[in-house]
Amino acid sequence: MRTTRPAVLVALILIGGAVAWSGVAILQATGQTVGRTPWSAPGGLAFFAALLLLGAWYMYDRVHRKNRSVDGLTAVRLLALAKASALVGALATGVYAGIAIRFLPSADIPDLRIRVIRAAVTVVAAVAVMVGGLLLERACKVPEDPDQEERAARRGGNSHHD
Repeated sequence: MRTTRPAVLVALILIGGAVAWSGVAILQATGQTVGRTPWSAPGGLAFFAALLLLGAWYMYDRVHRKNRSVDGLTAVRLLALAKASALVGALATGVYAGIAIRFLPSADIPDLRIRVIRAAVTVVAAVAVMVGGLLLERACKVPEDPDQEERAARRGGNSHHD
């Protein structure tokens, strides 16, 4: 499994932002109201980000500092969780940024100011999920074996794979 590429994250942020901004514009144009972002959205995302960051710290400490092995199935599951979290965090960042940007010009209206604030707080929590996912992904990466690199160099091969 390849590491998550920054270009993919940027694309998801932009797509999420464009879809949310357009969706809010369409709802407003048709006279429908757009609901407020509940405080449970950034709260839940922040809690999940904390779990990801804790998992990243644990895996980094176990694999890179203490040089302990991890069950293969557990490592693969954590890696899949990390990658999915980074992607979903990027998409959520874009969605809530799109909502905040859409309401920002009308932020002098108290109700819309609250929507901008809630969406902005949710953006911060979604970025934390994305970062937590990326850190967990990197923590799951097994360190290169120096002996293996040396043997490959003597054979003229390359031991680095994506």
